[in-house]
Amino acid sequence: MGDEARSAMAARERLYEVMDRDLPFEEKATLALSVGEEYLRVENGHLTRIDSESDYWKAIASTDSADGRFPSGLKLDLGTTYCRRTVGGESPVRLHDAPNQGWDDDPAFERHGLRCYHGSTLTVDDELFGTLCFVSPEPRAEPFSDGETLFAELIARMLETELQEERTEAKIDRLDQFASVVSHDLRSPLNVAQGRVDIERSTRDSDNLEIAARSLDRMEDLIADVLTVARQGHEIEETGLVSLDAIAEGCWDAVRTGDATLTVGEDLRFKADPDRLRQLFENLFRNSVEHGSTGSRAGPGDSVEHGGSDVSVRVGALGDGDGFYVEDDGPGIPASDRERVFETGYTTGTEGIGLGLAIVEGVVDAHGWTITAGESADGGARFEVSGVVVPPG
Repeated sequence: MGDEARSAMAARERLYEVMDRDLPFEEKATLALSVGEEYLRVENGHLTRIDSESDYWKAIASTDSADGRFPSGLKLDLGTTYCRRTVGGESPVRLHDAPNQGWDDDPAFERHGLRCYHGSTLTVDDELFGTLCFVSPEPRAEPFSDGETLFAELIARMLETELQEERTEAKIDRLDQFASVVSHDLRSPLNVAQGRVDIERSTRDSDNLEIAARSLDRMEDLIADVLTVARQGHEIEETGLVSLDAIAEGCWDAVRTGDATLTVGEDLRFKADPDRLRQLFENLFRNSVEHGSTGSRAGPGDSVEHGGSDVSVRVGALGDGDGFYVEDDGPGIPASDRERVFETGYTTGTEGIGLGLAIVEGVVDAHGWTITAGESADGGARFEVSGVVVPPG
């Protein structure tokens, strides 16, 4: 192994060590920039935030000192930086000796006198975030090699991942705050209303009170669904061995099923988060019993068929043993709708708001499984979940 290969391997190892550390993002980014700065043999490294429309450039992490030329927090006009070329579609931009490469009249060279520049773009949520750039006032003796550019790109992609995770965590925090507001501000008056209706029903019979009680119970179910969706982003931290038979029977008892029946076929033992798995089964069971497996209307405004309280539901292991199914003998799902049924807001019912199957898909995605909607042998709906972890033996 040559010296260059050994140097690249050592730099990658240092970079991986930095990215594995539990540090605030700016600190981690600065350390990653330091690794890149050393490997590329330049004076400074910067992670920038850029808004092309407002000509905004800001260093959000930098290896330069607080009293240096390009410290963290520095703001510049984008037009006076080489980064404008980088985000303009030329990424990566590689300048080892700018004036001798024909850039002596470039506004960035005239303004900052940087002879050496290597810039790459970063995108988050498919939108431009900024740049990763390495600079020096003095030229390099030789151009940046493909290996050096590849290493700079590696840093950029790693920082992109960190930024995406931070943004996702922030979204989850906002959803948690939303869930807390919903839980308190809606459930408190709901509980008061339920209590008052119960008091009245204990003293006299009334069809109106019975309808009101059912409506309040339905509202409570809808609030629970909204809270569940708001918390779907949480990763599954621990899984345990569960029994398909036991989890299905337990969830069936927790759902209002009327005269509907459940049959559990071949049992399956697999790894899952029991609490999240219960969300999956309870929503699939409600879907069959309350909404007739999403009904069979052809379009908005059409009448809806319901599986009804006498629908038959069956649960069992898939033939290849890597998953399970839930099916019923209700009206089924039109073939044209089978990919849409998992979308948030999709519903064929008059009471629901289209969250049940979105919750199911969220549980499936959180486990890394796959779910498909199809037709049962009786013409009803059949949901197959595959890719579950089934321990040997």
